Amino acid sequence: MKLISVLFWFKVACIRNCIFSFLCITGFCTPLYGQENLKVFLHPDKFYKKYFPNLKIKRIPLDTTYIKVYPNYLTVGLHVLSPALSSTISTTNSLATVINTDVKFRTSVADIIGFSANYRFVSVGFALLLKQGLQKHNDYAPSAYRTLTIKYNNPAYSFQFKYLRLRGFTDINGVGGQPLVKRPDIVNREYQFESVYNFDWKRYSYLAPLSFSQRQVKSRGGILLKGGLYYKSLSGDSSLIEQGKRPYYEKFGDNKEIQAFSIKLAPGLGGNLILYKNICLSMAFFTSFDFYFYRYISTMDEVSDRRESVVFSLDGYVSLGYHSKRFYAGLRYETDRRDAALHGIKANIANAYTGLEFGYRFNTPRVMKKFYKKTMPPGM
Repeated sequence: MKLISVLFWFKVACIRNCIFSFLCITGFCTPLYGQENLKVFLHPDKFYKKYFPNLKIKRIPLDTTYIKVYPNYLTVGLHVLSPALSSTISTTNSLATVINTDVKFRTSVADIIGFSANYRFVSVGFALLLKQGLQKHNDYAPSAYRTLTIKYNNPAYSFQFKYLRLRGFTDINGVGGQPLVKRPDIVNREYQFESVYNFDWKRYSYLAPLSFSQRQVKSRGGILLKGGLYYKSLSGDSSLIEQGKRPYYEKFGDNKEIQAFSIKLAPGLGGNLILYKNICLSMAFFTSFDFYFYRYISTMDEVSDRRESVVFSLDGYVSLGYHSKRFYAGLRYETDRRDAALHGIKANIANAYTGLEFGYRFNTPRVMKKFYKKTMPPGM
């Protein structure tokens, strides 16, 4: 418990520093020249008093008939997930319609164990890769998985920053006498910053089955809107396409990296169905056409192509959980799919997670309450 507490508040401090850096860069606060201003910058309570003396965040009233909140509890969760991660690249060459020349990248990721902590408006989490699990791919290239998630949760809207790094892929659609092509050098990196707005936040809790900072006590659904900025890179030490398939990828075969920056604006629907008072069946899904700005990096470390595209995106989750005042447990299925038509290729990325989650709400230590009060803006 002490270890989780230390990790939680360390990451809260990281959020604070990121917010302050952003304010300085965008010009919302006075440039920090001199020792006096630097001292103010490093102390949140002095910082807000000097640069935002009138800042007061109003608490949003919820309909307690539908939603129960737990502002004085520290929620700690454990998640065990079994992922199915895939990236498929196919050529647009008409000569390859008969021959199966798709590059089907898969990972040897077995199971993932994740930890999360939530107090009031802030939620943080990280995940580690387990060597053993339900899935066994001993004949695949070894994979490494790292992720970090930081969230700001408000009843009406939420913000999330997520970092994902996945290394080690295997092309399960090899050619000739080599059915599997191991690519331990290929790395997938993603940086995501997204926000979700809940139009019926007073009665429908989008956060209840996600961060468990709230609890839905009466069935309700609502309309959602997700927006976000995303950066993704898929790279290797050599060409992403193996030698035997390159003749069918004349517009892409000599590239070792795809870099993409995308913008999302996705409408969605969500709902929580309460069964037998403490059991909750939850779902939410979003669909959109994202704007993609991408470029190819050749094996000569040069930009070989730079274009724009529109990419279909679908993501959502379904969960069934038991939710009481202190304890919660549930079964969850999440999916994220993107289909893109890029120059010379088609790319399909499909990630799915199936797993169990458990959590408990502890009385927040007084030291944490004081630290949170001094670190966050007034009234948060």
